[in-house]
Amino acid sequence: MDHSRPQAVSLREHALAIIRDAIIAGELAEDRIYSAAGLAKQLGMSLSPVREAMMALVTEGTVEAVPNRGFRLVPITADDLEEIIRIRVLLAVPAVRRLCAAVAEAGDSGGARDTDGDDGKGRNVKGGDRGGHDAEGTGIDVGAVLDLLRDHAATTVAAAETGDVVEFYTHDRRFHEALLEFGLGRRAAEISLRLRDQSRLFNVRSEIDDIAVDSAKELPVIVDLIEAGRADEVAELVTGNLYFFKRGRKTGASYGEESTR
Repeated sequence: MDHSRPQAVSLREHALAIIRDAIIAGELAEDRIYSAAGLAKQLGMSLSPVREAMMALVTEGTVEAVPNRGFRLVPITADDLEEIIRIRVLLAVPAVRRLCAAVAEAGDSGGARDTDGDDGKGRNVKGGDRGGHDAEGTGIDVGAVLDLLRDHAATTVAAAETGDVVEFYTHDRRFHEALLEFGLGRRAAEISLRLRDQSRLFNVRSEIDDIAVDSAKELPVIVDLIEAGRADEVAELVTGNLYFFKRGRKTGASYGEESTR
């Protein structure tokens, strides 16, 4: 039996994750063409998985192939970013509302919190043998999901406070991935994350650094509001959090808040 393909897929996914982080953190410029060989050398990886990862990003619409030269980021305008965030909000708001409803259902059923079964990636969290409540028959323990979201939120805050932009985006991505997956399902999470990966930073780097901590600190509040079943408040907060790219350093206001209220 040929075992080479699973390993190749694993290497490709590893390269894809690293390249995604670099794109979303603004470490790859829109006005440059990157060869697969150059990126492979930069990442310390072999050429094949990097090339496969870049082709996957071409398929998603995040990058485009330049014949005989390499790859470059697909330009994203301010209007594009607004559209991307608007669609992500359309997914995130019903996701948090559904999680609030699941918490209420678990409370009505006397379900206990249970953290067994966490795979560390926001997937397949199920209750163990201590009475964890299976919300809406999904096989997902609500208490375990809240604990997982809280862990992702805390890690995101820590990364933001230390000024590690790449780690901040990585863990913020995991938080929103889990939020969408458990709120609406895996397909919704994949759609939202694909759109997220197409986003670009329009603020200068110092402004992004300033607002990253504030944005990260909203994540544990989102979890608290879900746990308290305060659906309207968490829907408003998650909307503002997704619009953090557009916040001004001076006002602290969200570009999205103005257009969505």
